[in-house]
Amino acid sequence: MTEVISNDNASTQRRPNTDLVFINQDRHEVATQRVTYDEIVALYLSDGGASSNEYLVKYSRGPAANPSGTLAPGNKVKVQDGMRFRVSGTGES
Repeated sequence: MTEVISNDNASTQRRPNTDLVFINQDRHEVATQRVTYDEIVALYLSDGGASSNEYLVKYSRGPAANPSGTLAPGNKVKVQDGMRFRVSGTGES
């Protein structure tokens, strides 16, 4: 089971062995080496993101294995500190 830790408070100290990622400019700590499409969308919605039937998840500043691209439903990507995710709804809610 993967653990993704939401970190909405920018002044909170980071837990050890976590990576700081940004989802639409909101900070989150992740305690896993890989995150799934569903985990990224859940974090986006927890930040007050608009609900939709489908989401487009793009990422950048990733590790050499996956520096940038699109994260499709059912897939996961390796993360590194400072990685950026951009989530947007593609369907009607």
